[in-house]
Order: sequence, then structure tokens, then C-alpha cells
Amino acid sequence: MKIYKGFSNFSVYAIYVIYGVMILGLMLYFLFDFRKGYYPVYTIGFLLFFFMSVLILYRISSILQQMSEKYILFGLILLCFIIKFCWIWFVRIEPLVDYATFFYTAVDLSQNEIIQNRYVALFPHIFGYSSFLSIFMKIFGASYMLPPILNVILSTISVTLIYFICKKIADQRIAIVASLLWIFFPSQTIYNMFALSEPLYTTVLLSIIALMIVIHEKLSDRLKTFGYSLVLAVLLAFMNMSRPIAAIPIIALAIWFFIIDIKHIGNKKIFVNKIIYLVTVIIAYSFLTTLSDHYISYRLGEEIATVPGYNIHVGFNMDSYGQWNQHDSDLLYYYNDMKELSANDVQRKMLEEAKNRIFHEDNNFFKLFCVKFLIFLGKDDAAVGYASSVLDHPLRLQILSDVYYYSLLLASLFGTFIVFKKRERSVVIVLCLYTIGLTMAQMLVEVSSRYHYSLTISFVVLASIGIIRLGDYIKLKFGKTYRKRL
Repeated sequence: MKIYKGFSNFSVYAIYVIYGVMILGLMLYFLFDFRKGYYPVYTIGFLLFFFMSVLILYRISSILQQMSEKYILFGLILLCFIIKFCWIWFVRIEPLVDYATFFYTAVDLSQNEIIQNRYVALFPHIFGYSSFLSIFMKIFGASYMLPPILNVILSTISVTLIYFICKKIADQRIAIVASLLWIFFPSQTIYNMFALSEPLYTTVLLSIIALMIVIHEKLSDRLKTFGYSLVLAVLLAFMNMSRPIAAIPIIALAIWFFIIDIKHIGNKKIFVNKIIYLVTVIIAYSFLTTLSDHYISYRLGEEIATVPGYNIHVGFNMDSYGQWNQHDSDLLYYYNDMKELSANDVQRKMLEEAKNRIFHEDNNFFKLFCVKFLIFLGKDDAAVGYASSVLDHPLRLQILSDVYYYSLLLASLFGTFIVFKKRERSVVIVLCLYTIGLTMAQMLVEVSSRYHYSLTISFVVLASIGIIRLGDYIKLKFGKTYRKRL
């Protein structure tokens, strides 16, 4: 038992160290990348913005916590909705490229029971968000404004969940700061313009984390644990339909419940309930995922692909450093043009190509993964690039997005140090594990800056902890100095 506790403590430290090293690496890259255009603007702006935001947010949270919580939460929800809605109302763009694929697939699904769409069969995660969007298209029609409005609603739901999670993890001040960080997040606001799945599966992910907290509190009640486990499995299956990454929070849950949270040691009832919880989630999730695959195949009129062969093939392209490129896309369509091959067969062919690229080509994997890591997490201005055709000052917004993003990362680094010192074993460990897991997964497949969207919730939560604790320290340190001078 003593050995197990020692292993648990080591695991807690290891997770926070890995997470912290990732953030520290990004900070060093940002601060010492002298090749970056407008380098002084970025650096000076970042330092000023960080310290001003700490002081302002700390002060605001101290004032607001004296008010009634229902008024605070209502005000945060209203502020979130107004800011996000004003952006999508005054800055509009038609669905283009990948976003057009989501939008017009949703149009087809809203009008037809079965659609013939080989591209969606090749990449079935497109179906998840498109089917969600199609439900509202049946009611309100296929308007270009429908996806942005839904995204605003999802973002507003997300801020409520962030408040709940932070209140459970820490306290009300941290919940207020985290909510404000989410509300004023530039890239998150800009992404709401588009028809994309990120706001949907991030909201579902937040719901999953919130439910994990609820289940953790109800572990002594076996019936409730079982019921909540089924709901959690449904959320995970729905998330997987929009983005096939549900295995990451499941693994994080298992690590948290059996390695990090050790209150089941010496308590047979809690240990059995944890087993029931995890087994129920895995079995129900597997069943629902199989069911959803059959449903998607039915709606598409053909068997969907079950292996991400193309994404792995692109992910190991040294020339493009794992990003989309025309050569790999042409190879996909070369196999797709073979009439005798199903969508699944095409992806299996691409998987064979990926194996050949990995094992038989001369690759520098260390360089590939380092560059992919920076592509994935190194900048947060991709949303501005996608919307540049309708923006008046894209450069200013790019600078704002990156300065805000790195200020958030620095604050989250402070937050990581705080939870490391406390050996925090709450659901915050799941957020760290999710960040580490998704980053590792992205090293194996096609990478894009946009794919780190869901990780921003980890940065927001830990940054709020860092800001409040740093504010407490500044107040204590300088408050004492000021009183001594008096």
C-alpha cells in the first residue's frame, strides 16, 4: 500500500512536470523567436498585457465575489452571449473550404434520409457536426448565419460549465477569472463565425468533465454512479462522432480514478464502485460507437472508413511537416477513383502508404515532432487567417490573438506550479492529461493550429488559478511593504 501511494505521488508530479515543460517550451519559443515579424511589438505587448490582466482580473474577481452568485453567473452568461453575438453579427463570412463541407453536408442531411457522399464516408467525423447542424436546419432553414448563432450559444453554455468546474476545483474567484478569460478569448470568438465542429465537441468535453466531477462526488451511491456512467458514455460517443478523440478523456479518467485519486485504497466499496463506473463507461461507449458507425453508414448509403490511414500518412510527411499538402491529397483521390474500392478500402490503402513512409523512408522523427508541436501549439492566430478576407485589420488581430494566447500560457504555467506544489488530485489532472494525450496523438496524424481549440479550456482553468494565486502573492508582498513605509 505504501509503495502504491509513492507511485501515485510520483505520477502526480510527473503529469504536472510534463504539462509544465510543454508550456515552458512554448514560452521560450515565443520569447526568443527573433525571426518573428514585429518582434518588439509582440514581446512588449505580451509583458504589458500579462501584468495588466493579472491586476485587473484579480481586482474584478475580488469585487464580484461580494455579490450574490446568481447575479454573477447571470452577468457572465449575458456578457459572453453579447460579446460573441456582436462579433458574428457584424463580421460575417460565407462557408468556405472545410467549413463549406460541413455546411453543405448538413444541408443534404436536413433534406434527405440517405445521401451519397464518399468524402464524408472517408472522413466520418464530418457527419457528427453536420448531423447536429442539420437538426436546426430542418427547423430554421439553411441560413449561413445558423452555424455562427449556434456557436455563440455553445460558447455561452461553455462559460457556464467552466464556472461550475472551477468552482468545484477551487473557489468562486478562480471561477470568475476563468469565465472572463473565456469570454474575452480572441480566437475563440473569431472561430464562432465558421461552420466547424470545435465549439460543439469542446462544449461536450466540458460537459464530460463536469459530469466526472459529479460522479466523483456520488461514488458512494452505486445506483447513481451507474446511471451517471451511462450518461457519460453517451456524451463520449457523441463527442467521438464530432472528433474521434474520445479515447483520450477515457484514458485520462482511468488514470485519475485508479492512480491519482487513491481514496479507494483500503475502501472496498469505493474500489468496486470505481470498477463499475469505468467498466460501464467503456462497454456502453463501445456499444454506442458501434451503433453510431452503423447509423452513419446507413445515412451515407455505404460503409464508412474505420481507420485514419490518410491522416497518418500526412502526419509523417517530412516535406509538409505533417500539414495538409497537395501530393498526399492527390494520392488519396488516386485510390478513391478506383471503383472497386470502398471508403474503408481507400483508407486502408492509405494506411499501407503511411507504414511505408514511416518504416522505409529516411525520416528525422525528432525534427518532425518538434516542428509539428510548434505548428500545433505555437500560434493562435489561425482564426484570423481563415477570416482575413472580411477583416479590416487582420495584422492587429493576429498580434492580439497571439499576445492573449501567450499571456494565458504564462498564467497557466504559474497555475501548474501551484497545483504541483499542492499535489492537486482533482479533475484538473484530467485536463492536464487531456492536453498531453491530444498533443501526443497529433504527433501521429495531420496537424493544424486549429486542432488545439479544445485545449484552451485547460489553459483557461490553470491560468485562472495562476492569476488568483499570483494576485494573492502580490497583494501580500506589496501590501506588507506599503504598510511598513507608513
